[in-house]
Amino acid sequence: MNNRLSRMLLAAALLAAAGCGGTRRSSLNPAYETEVVEAEGMAPVVDGNLEGARKTALGEAMKNALALVVGVYVSQDAMVSKSILIDENITSQTEGYIEKYETLKEWREGEFYKTRIRAHVRKEDLSAKLRTLETEPQKLGNPVIGFDIKESADSKAQQTNYAELELKSRFVEAGFITGEKDKADIVIKGEAQTSFNTREGLGGFVSYRAGISVSAVKQGSLETLASLQEAAGGIDLNDTAAARASIINAAKKAAEPLTEKILKALREKSIVRLNLANVKSMNSLSEFTKVLRNIPAVRASWVRGYSGGVAVIDVGMHKGGAADLSQLLMKNAKLPLKINRTTSYDLDAELQ
Repeated sequence: MNNRLSRMLLAAALLAAAGCGGTRRSSLNPAYETEVVEAEGMAPVVDGNLEGARKTALGEAMKNALALVVGVYVSQDAMVSKSILIDENITSQTEGYIEKYETLKEWREGEFYKTRIRAHVRKEDLSAKLRTLETEPQKLGNPVIGFDIKESADSKAQQTNYAELELKSRFVEAGFITGEKDKADIVIKGEAQTSFNTREGLGGFVSYRAGISVSAVKQGSLETLASLQEAAGGIDLNDTAAARASIINAAKKAAEPLTEKILKALREKSIVRLNLANVKSMNSLSEFTKVLRNIPAVRASWVRGYSGGVAVIDVGMHKGGAADLSQLLMKNAKLPLKINRTTSYDLDAELQ
């Protein structure tokens, strides 16, 4: 682990002790927010060059201030896996993310010069840069993928889940989050069927042939994002093992094209289901949709239903999901509303 990453992880772990001052409105642009944090930096005094050490310590303090904020928005696993990218693209470019700072204390301690600062870090700029380091699924709303695949062998239902386990593993490798089907944003539904093929000419081995048919369906809207069918064979020493191998091979064959189809569908039509409460009249709903459609990140919107003061609206995003739309709605002064719940592709809110 390099020294920069060590400092980043240490700063994140000691967030409270480092003195996080909280979120404030930018003094340069009130529409944006800054995170106010305190951080220290130090540098060795080489050949009596106190001024050089002072400048280096200040630079290190600013880098550590950024690392502190990064530690809030990025998981430790992500910091480890992307430490070089984070170091080169963020903490080494403090000028682009620190709006202003003040020196709280500076002193010499032995052969080192130390500086403590309070920095105002541009939250939006930093978040935008972090998104460029995200995986493709994260950029598209980071949906949770669940699985519901029935399996059968020789026309008999099985209580096995070989296809689910193989697909889950492949989806995780592609950068997706997987979880329980009842709580997932997208569910992979379908069947995996296998049947005896032959024993002839296999030297005592058995051959089975499996087919898998699946669809990726968004929870809530029930929109089908992708469908796929694949087939593959499996060979092993007995029927049970050969049947298992064939299902796993079919799932493995289906995994890559299925993930690509889902990503393609999310890129082309990322739809957020907005459940909007406290809509007093159709005129209010009309005004809301006009403002909603004027948000640059929104490509289109459709009112699916309106009853009892609650409107159900599908919002087509150019990119991102419900969390991105939530942030945009809260920043829009023309849309005073309260956000009650957010998942990757569902958003519950109410007009104020």
